[in-house]
Amino acid sequence: MNDMLKYLIIITLCYYLVKGLIYLILWQATKKVEEKSRESKQRAKQRKFKRGKDGWYFDDEDEEL
Repeated sequence: MNDMLKYLIIITLCYYLVKGLIYLILWQATKKVEEKSRESKQRAKQRKFKRGKDGWYFDDEDEEL
């Protein structure tokens, strides 16, 4: 085979390898962001309103910040 064709094949394979690694990293980052978002949404749901003398307030006894 021609040397130029070999280099073209190697460069193409390296391109797809790097592209795949970048997509894998982006997928993992997106997954972590989604997981944190779901956790914060769940924490927000767990906050409860209570009625007191001065009006409505959050019940923050169990919440850890």
